[in-house]
Amino acid sequence: MEDVIELPLITKRKFTYHPAHESESKTSIFSNESRDENDEKSLFSEEQESDDDDTSQEENSPIPMVAATISTKDDPSLPSITFRFWALSSVGPFNVKEHVCIAVATGSGGGSAYGTDIIAIQELFYKQEVNFLQGILLLLSTQMIGYGLAGFLRKYLVRPSNMVWPSNLVFASMFNTLHGNAKDTKNQLRFFKITLLIVFIWQFLPQYFFTWLTSIAVLCLVFPAHSTIKKLGSGYHGVGILDFSLDWNAIGQSAPLYTPFFSCVNWYFGVILGAWVIAPLLYFNNVLEAQRFPFLATYGLDKNGERYNQTALIDPFTGSLNETAYEEIGPVYLSVTFASSYFFSFVLFPAALSHVFLFYGKDIWQRFKANKSEEKEDIHLKMMKVYPDIPNWWYGVIFFMMLFVAIFLGYTTEANLPWWGVLLAVGLAAFMVLPIGVIQAISNNCVGLNVIAEILCGYVLPGRPIANVYFKCYGYMAMSQCLWLVSDLKLGLYMKIPPKAMFISQTWGTFLGVFINYWVLKLIIAAKRPFLDGTMLDPTGQWTGFRSQMFNTQSVLWGLIGPTRTFGKDSLYHPLLWGFFIGFVAPIPLYFLHRKYPSVRFDLVNVPIICSGLTMFPGTYTNFIIMGFGTCILSQYWCQRHHYSLYKKYNYILSAALDSGTQFATLFIFFFLDGVMKISSPEWWGNNRETQGERCFGPD
Repeated sequence: MEDVIELPLITKRKFTYHPAHESESKTSIFSNESRDENDEKSLFSEEQESDDDDTSQEENSPIPMVAATISTKDDPSLPSITFRFWALSSVGPFNVKEHVCIAVATGSGGGSAYGTDIIAIQELFYKQEVNFLQGILLLLSTQMIGYGLAGFLRKYLVRPSNMVWPSNLVFASMFNTLHGNAKDTKNQLRFFKITLLIVFIWQFLPQYFFTWLTSIAVLCLVFPAHSTIKKLGSGYHGVGILDFSLDWNAIGQSAPLYTPFFSCVNWYFGVILGAWVIAPLLYFNNVLEAQRFPFLATYGLDKNGERYNQTALIDPFTGSLNETAYEEIGPVYLSVTFASSYFFSFVLFPAALSHVFLFYGKDIWQRFKANKSEEKEDIHLKMMKVYPDIPNWWYGVIFFMMLFVAIFLGYTTEANLPWWGVLLAVGLAAFMVLPIGVIQAISNNCVGLNVIAEILCGYVLPGRPIANVYFKCYGYMAMSQCLWLVSDLKLGLYMKIPPKAMFISQTWGTFLGVFINYWVLKLIIAAKRPFLDGTMLDPTGQWTGFRSQMFNTQSVLWGLIGPTRTFGKDSLYHPLLWGFFIGFVAPIPLYFLHRKYPSVRFDLVNVPIICSGLTMFPGTYTNFIIMGFGTCILSQYWCQRHHYSLYKKYNYILSAALDSGTQFATLFIFFFLDGVMKISSPEWWGNNRETQGERCFGPD
């Protein structure tokens, strides 16, 4: 339920194959054996033959999608960490391993660091200036503390062949195309270049000249000034029914070209159920006094439906809650869509634990007991034996250094987070990283710890909003960055990159990215402050304060006011806490149904992924739903099943080209048209600034 102020850089995204489980004839999720041809097949196991004539089926991966995408050739003499790597430069021709390491480094540092949200809300809403040293240490510790946990997960999330990490297939396919045999990859490389160029040019229409194409609200064309129609049909200010988009920024946000079909269906079922069904029903039936408040507000509200005056509640001397002011202002209220997203977040956390325990617990335990000599290795794991593994002390040094920095910041900044609070946050991440890692490795969908971390800190450290967001950030990012490194180690296995080189690439890129993130954040706040703090709407629709506003609201709900008041017995929102119980029991009937009727495949109904979709609204625009889901169906179902040779050859290349071309266009528009040249986009029918180009004129 966290919206993102994305930095426009080419990085990994989310979502392939979902291994079958629990039927006696099926292999473990951690097994490296392929199935007997009489075994029941997974939804994605069409058992397509590999095109490698020189590699037999026994010598390839038992996972069809991996066998079709990942090369079984390697040249251990190729260098990985070179001078060009340290400079992140591509002067002259360089080999595939250099390219992978540079891409991993830039990807690690290029994404928007979660810790920037702390700096953003301190400066935008709490009026607290974060100096350079505080900002750098905060970003460095939150981005790298999780790397220390990654070493203990290689056995469970990297080495097993069924832990696919689907997004890596896109990158592996792109690198193999760019550096493969020219005769074999000529058509793919040409396709990549042409597609990238076309998309780069096209994106100037929806992002700059013709923004109506980003959110084609059909209902608003028929009833442009109707308030109810705006709530139902707008992709920016409503649930997006019959809203289409021709902007790959919107269409591609759920990674539809490499999201496995089972995961795509689960996630979009949650999105559509939450946005198109539940949200309108709750609002128009006035559940939780919904009609007293704005429909899609992502910020705290007072009893009159106005923005909650949080600054009046903060004691200027202690930085904690002013009890007298709170009694005068009253409790904080939420829009019904924001409240429902919290409910589904409450369901999500225990559902993830329950689902993984039921469907994968036995296999995890068997893997835990097994030693390395007992592992059954696929061809890729065997090929990696020529490279020395990462010593555990590397992980330990990173972990304890960043832990010390985190504790130091807790006592020297406005956070006021005690040492035991830092340990509790990191302990939560360590406890949850394996079950959530299993879900991410097979479905490309990551379950966040942000809400459970907020609640936990709200109970143990009430009245401390900045401490709460620090706690959340360390808990959430320790897990998230750990899994990011694990994913990169899997990419290294696919591309035959020495593990030490992959570790260095990730940490070096993250270190550089800390400085870039801090500088870009300061630049964006200076240039776009009114759009980020919610005092103005960006007429282009490209800049919103959703993430900052939600992050700030959460600091008030869980940190300043605390869960005891917000969700206590006398609160309007107390019934939402039933979500924890519902989440725990929801996977249980599916598990027993799968045991009794394995051929029906109830194991493909994934409650955590459904809940992940349910929590998307209202934290993001809804213009992606129809086109994103349609793209996933075309790619992962129709094309994969009926045109497999084309799918295998071009699908992942297409995904990489669309993402790259779109992000190059975004960078060009931001830095040159908006930044250096300061050329405003022309206003006309298809670029209406009042409605962000959407032409939904009805009142909110």
